[in-house]
Amino acid sequence: MQKLKITILLFVALVSQVAAQEFLTPYNTFVSDRLAYVITQEGDSISGYLRSATEASGFIRRVTILDEFGNKRKFKATQLQRFAIQPGAFAKIEAAASNAFSLRQAIQTDFDKVLDRDWLIYDSQRIPRRKNKTGLLQLLNPGFDQHIKVYHHPNGSKSMPISVGNIRVVGGEDRTFLVVKNDQKPQIVRKAKYKKAFAQLFGDDTDFIRNWRSGAKFRDFAQHVAVYSKLQAANNLSARGN
Repeated sequence: MQKLKITILLFVALVSQVAAQEFLTPYNTFVSDRLAYVITQEGDSISGYLRSATEASGFIRRVTILDEFGNKRKFKATQLQRFAIQPGAFAKIEAAASNAFSLRQAIQTDFDKVLDRDWLIYDSQRIPRRKNKTGLLQLLNPGFDQHIKVYHHPNGSKSMPISVGNIRVVGGEDRTFLVVKNDQKPQIVRKAKYKKAFAQLFGDDTDFIRNWRSGAKFRDFAQHVAVYSKLQAANNLSARGN
């Protein structure tokens, strides 16, 4: 009983701590000559400046880096673990505007966080439902991605926008994400089937499932991932202590 009480108190504290947790707003514009780096499949890190990023079907398939020695280095997505780039001022402003595309989102947006991104991170992942296709996907939950990584789904569906005049009031929000749990096969998490995805992603932590009284709501997905990550860290720490 005492252990249960401690678990509940820990869960409540973690939920309160990450109550406003959100995924990053995806960047859709690449600007050349920005600082960038890649990590190859062999683990080598190469820094330089972005020369180009080639997309196909909405996914980044190739990047070209001008390295510190002035050499052009071309990489396919399959050759990389990670690609990262520093956003320019224009890209930051664009992201801030995108993050406030509706009145409701504008109220919820923390613009300091939107504008204060040192690196945009893209990981090499297999693309679901595209046989033998690999792309560089933008990581949307850096900092709480230890167990579950959530990526932008370029071709995913969005909610229907509703506008009054030229002002978008609601809608236009992502309804699908590409998700990788513990380096397993990427899967698509959809708003329409979120209850099923909720059970699959978090069902291995009975304390999480039992204590999440608000239910499986897609709008709380980022919060679910953040709390789950912190619970796993607490459980691992407790296990080492025993």
